[in-house]
Amino acid sequence: MSQIAKILVSGLLLLAVLFLLAGCGSSSNSPAAMDPASPSGHPANWLPAGHAAVAQADITVCAQCHGMDFLGGIAMVSCTQCHLGNFQTIHPLDWDDLVAIRHAAYVRSNGNSACSNIYCHGATLTGVSGSGPSCTSCHLGGVNSVHPLDWGSLAYQKHPAYVAANGTTACANIVCHGPALTGVPDSGPSCTSCHLGGLNSVHPQDWGALTYVKHAAYVGANGTAACSNIVCHGPALTGVPDSGPSCTSCHLGGTTSVHPANWTDILQHGIYVGSHGTGACSNVVCHGATLQGVSLSGPSCNTCHNFPF
Repeated sequence: MSQIAKILVSGLLLLAVLFLLAGCGSSSNSPAAMDPASPSGHPANWLPAGHAAVAQADITVCAQCHGMDFLGGIAMVSCTQCHLGNFQTIHPLDWDDLVAIRHAAYVRSNGNSACSNIYCHGATLTGVSGSGPSCTSCHLGGVNSVHPLDWGSLAYQKHPAYVAANGTTACANIVCHGPALTGVPDSGPSCTSCHLGGLNSVHPQDWGALTYVKHAAYVGANGTAACSNIVCHGPALTGVPDSGPSCTSCHLGGTTSVHPANWTDILQHGIYVGSHGTGACSNVVCHGATLQGVSLSGPSCNTCHNFPF
C-alpha cells in the first residue's frame, strides 16, 4: 500500500472515531452528562456522585458510550470496574438490602481494596462525599473493629461504661443490634439476651434494689443457666472481672447453699461465727447491717439470741 493510501485509510479511521465520539456528545445525551472540553468527555465533578442522577434517570445515556452491555463500548471503560454487582448495583448482587451484614464476609475474603478508593469509601476509608460513608461510622474502633478498640475480647465487660457515657445511639440501628435493640440476624444479638430485665437492667425488672432477695425465686424457678456464663457470673459461677461477682461471695457453702456446707448441724454456726466473727452475717443481704434481719432473707439474730449485739 502506498504512503498516500495509508494516509487516506488513517484519515478515514480518525473520522470514524470522531463520528462515534460525536455520537456520545450528541443532543440525544443528557447535557449534564457531557463536556466536550473535558478529556474524559464528562464534567469535572462527574465522579463519583455526579453520574448517579443521570444514570438513574436514563441508563441508555451511558450505554451509547459504555456499550449496551456496559462492559466498555467505544469509551473502553467498563461500568463493572466500580459496580461490582453489575452496572445497576455497586455491591455484589447477594448484598441486596442487607449490605450491612453481607459485606463482612466479602471483606474478610477479599480485603478492602475494592472499598478504599476515591469513588467508594475513600482512599483511607474515611468516606466520600456523595458516595460511600466513612467506615468508622459503624466500625467505631477502626476499620477492622466494630466496637471501640479497648473492648478487645471483653466487649461484654467494657460496654457498660461506653453506653453509660454515650447512650445506645451507636448500637440501635439495622446494622448493629437493631433499631429497638432486639438484634440483627448475622450481626449483633438482642440486648435482652443478657439484659434480662430490659435494656437498662441486667436482672429481671422486679429485682430492683433487692437483687439479693429477689434472685432466689428466679434461680429456684429457672436454674442458674442465665447466670453461669462468661458475661455474668462465670461458667462455674466463680465470678467475672468487672461483671458479676462470684456466687460464693454470698453463698458460703456453695452456689446452692447460703451457709457453709456443714451448717445443717445447728451448732456449727456457733463454731463458724466464733472463728470468723459476724462479718459474713452482718450485711444487707443476710441478717442485716446490725443483725436485726433482712426482709425475705435472714432473720434477726435476736430470734434465737435474746440479747443485743
